[in-house]
Amino acid sequence: MRDDLRAQVGAVLAKVRARRVGLVVGVHADGETAYWHRGLLPNGPDTIFEIGSITKTFTATVLADMARDRVVALDDPVQRHLPSSMRVPVRGRVVTLEDLASHRSGLPRLPKGLLLAGLTRDRRDPYAKVDEARLAAAVVATRPRREPGRRVAYSNYGMGLLGHALAFRAGATYEELVRTRICEPLGLADTWVEIPEPERWRIATGHTWRRGRTPPWNMAALVGAGGLRSTAQDLLVFLGLHTAAPGSSLAAAAAETARARAAWRRVEIGLGWLIVSPGRRLPRRRLRPRLLLHKGGTGGFRSFAGVIPERDVRVVVLANQARSVGRIGLRLLDLGSDLAFAHGATARSDLVT
Repeated sequence: MRDDLRAQVGAVLAKVRARRVGLVVGVHADGETAYWHRGLLPNGPDTIFEIGSITKTFTATVLADMARDRVVALDDPVQRHLPSSMRVPVRGRVVTLEDLASHRSGLPRLPKGLLLAGLTRDRRDPYAKVDEARLAAAVVATRPRREPGRRVAYSNYGMGLLGHALAFRAGATYEELVRTRICEPLGLADTWVEIPEPERWRIATGHTWRRGRTPPWNMAALVGAGGLRSTAQDLLVFLGLHTAAPGSSLAAAAAETARARAAWRRVEIGLGWLIVSPGRRLPRRRLRPRLLLHKGGTGGFRSFAGVIPERDVRVVVLANQARSVGRIGLRLLDLGSDLAFAHGATARSDLVT
């Protein structure tokens, strides 16, 4: 990677080194890719992290890919792809798969009762008890807050239900579905729900904000909302779908996820992705090109993934500590964007799927 960008990225990371237990950064800009790592990590830049809600972008991509194959349709009622024991309440109209993927389902952020338990007795692993039976009971007990499609309200519950529905429709586990439709075509060797035994030594240990060790999370039946583990390298390849050559099946599915469905706060929402329109100001009051981004967090991890499709700039930041990495990610996107713009970079990688 160019020496000037490498030096600038190093300067950003030098400011956060002392405050982080462990950190891995991957940057793709100006046609080149590089990685940095700091702190307590079992396998340097190839360490495996819980990626939390970045999982939602995988779930949405699976949905778009299944829709392209006509296995499902975006406007299908979610009820069509759930077992009969899960009767989704209706308020105004039925909840569709697209509603779930764009956080417009009207469902609450969490299933009934999970917030209190997650703050008290189950706080170290708040989702682990939400198996299929408990999810079915939660669905029946849910009272939608509003009619679907009315407004965006971020929902781990809704995205987890989407992952469950897609897996049920495919007759597979969620992990099998992601591995078959995304990981195997892209060659993502280190993206799993359950890491294979020979590779488990590479999983980072999570830490709280105060640097205390904390156990891994098990998202159980809501795995589609935040249950994947991955590496910076795998995530940079996944982000490359948004700059891939036309005609690629998965790239076309990714493009569908990046289409804005509704406005939300200072951004727009696609399928899974948060979308920053050109010229928007985010932290540092800087005008930005079009961005796709998502952050993630579990009990002991924080993550950031962002891509500027038109300039083929991609950034991944993974930390094994519960301290936000969002601002670091935005700064690195700015650096990569400036360099790509200066050199007239255009999107389109050689990724073929």
